Amino acid sequence: MNRWIVGRIFLTLLIGLLWVKTASAAEVWVANQLSDTISIIDTETLAVLTTIPSGGKAPHNITFSPDGKAAWVTHVGSNTISIIDSATREVTTILPAGTRAHAVTFSPNGTLAYITNPGSNDLWIIDVLTKKVVERISVGKAPQMVVFSRDGTQVFVSLSGDEEVRVLDAATHKTIATIPTGKDAMGLGLSSDGRYLYVTTGGESRVVVIDTTSLKEVRSIETGFDTHGLAVSPDGRYVYVANRGSNTLSVIDTKTNTITRSIPTGKSPDMLTLSPTGRRMYVTNRGDDTISAIDIVSAQIMAIISVGSAPHGIAFRP
Repeated sequence: MNRWIVGRIFLTLLIGLLWVKTASAAEVWVANQLSDTISIIDTETLAVLTTIPSGGKAPHNITFSPDGKAAWVTHVGSNTISIIDSATREVTTILPAGTRAHAVTFSPNGTLAYITNPGSNDLWIIDVLTKKVVERISVGKAPQMVVFSRDGTQVFVSLSGDEEVRVLDAATHKTIATIPTGKDAMGLGLSSDGRYLYVTTGGESRVVVIDTTSLKEVRSIETGFDTHGLAVSPDGRYVYVANRGSNTLSVIDTKTNTITRSIPTGKSPDMLTLSPTGRRMYVTNRGDDTISAIDIVSAQIMAIISVGSAPHGIAFRP
């Protein structure tokens, strides 16, 4: 085989490998609330790949469909949800929502999307296939986030206006219980075994721990000032919370329910997302229009990435 043929084969293989690497590169999507855009970050280079229109006014949070093929973006300014094709990065659908549409959570089987609307004090349930609203539920003042119990039978809703978590029956959507939390209940996360629910309360700068069997508070953990976004590590060992007033990330050990360390971030950290391995954290810093990429093992900032104006919601594309 002559050198020209060998060279051509090598070049073809190299291009193929580079294409596979590029095609499989993971992405983090960021909602820039005052720019009406989405920044897409390459997790290998830690640089912005592109910035795209969000499809509405004041994009707030991003949730990917369970199959990762679409991003559902809530807009607090236009009271809408835009659905963006993950591959083409084009807006395919714009849906009406309640007032100040805040966040989307998919049911465990992926057939329903639950939308919190703090301005209209309700929860909208949308059929994912038909994109039609199948139910509107009045849940209390200023619903923020939703999480399902591990067995899928209960729905937990944080209500910042009522200073509580409301528990709904997932089948009937009837209220099972209301659990006092304190001021500005917002972020929600379950322990890996589903036994405990963690709730951020920004007005009290603490995380409330709720037993999901007794539906009562069992622990209060003081954090940095004005705690907001929350994420649970994939192995369930740690809970991470963003402290907007302290410019820090608090790390909670779920075995002891105590804070083990505090990691500095940018200004006014809001929301956060973890890589699937749990080794890297991405935090939106609304105060300085950046994203902090943090190595969780070393607790060191790997990069500070400039994005659009007032970044808030953030999600790892599966």
